[in-house]
Amino acid sequence: MNEEKIIREEALEYYENSNINNPYAESSDVLRNLKSRLYDFYSSEFKAIFLDELNNLITENLELHRKKAHSGKADPDCQQEKQAERVLFYLKQELGTLPTVVHQRYSNKKEKKRAKVFVSYSHFDKEYLTEIQRHFKPFKNLIDFWDDSKIKPGQKWKEEIKKAIDETKVAILLVSTDFLGSDFISTDELPPLLEAAEKEGAVILTIVLKPCLFEEFDDLNQFQAMNPPSRPVSKMDLNEKEELFVNLVRQTRKILEE
Repeated sequence: MNEEKIIREEALEYYENSNINNPYAESSDVLRNLKSRLYDFYSSEFKAIFLDELNNLITENLELHRKKAHSGKADPDCQQEKQAERVLFYLKQELGTLPTVVHQRYSNKKEKKRAKVFVSYSHFDKEYLTEIQRHFKPFKNLIDFWDDSKIKPGQKWKEEIKKAIDETKVAILLVSTDFLGSDFISTDELPPLLEAAEKEGAVILTIVLKPCLFEEFDDLNQFQAMNPPSRPVSKMDLNEKEELFVNLVRQTRKILEE
């Protein structure tokens, strides 16, 4: 185990077991205990790592609290927020006395690893999913292909879908009237996928399965479909469908390799 990992685990243990996370503790006691704890570390480098980890933990917890309790907004009258802001202010002052390069070097910001291919579809269109699965099957050792048939009995299906979306690099949307009318797709799948495409480099690949009003949905039609809405899969002959699905796999591989 390297030294940075040891220090960060020490900081997490301190965060969980001390009064630093207690909104009703006296601020002076919280800061005094923290300052005393810092004397256990003998270099500015280790102090910076410890404080950086605490700063990340407190910030993440504060954001989570705001989402749950205050609709994502700051509440100046909330005791928990007041305490967190005081401690964050103290951490900022302490980090300011340490070498800036140390803090930057040991920043604990972790980027999500996105490598999964996620298929969003209506169960009324299962036959098309089966065809696409067939085309991806030869590359099962190269492509992490995911659809809800991967959910095992006993697993919490909503949590498994959310986890898969969080890891998605390529989102394949199988669009039809049933897809557009699905409450679950519109509320639980599309928003995080579109946000991932906007902010985190995920890519949306759209296949229009059947005649539908795809062009009326601005959040979707901003991504050019792989086939024109006027030429949905349901109107294609066998060879035309095969060419489209082969191209889908080709584009997916290209994106993942980039």
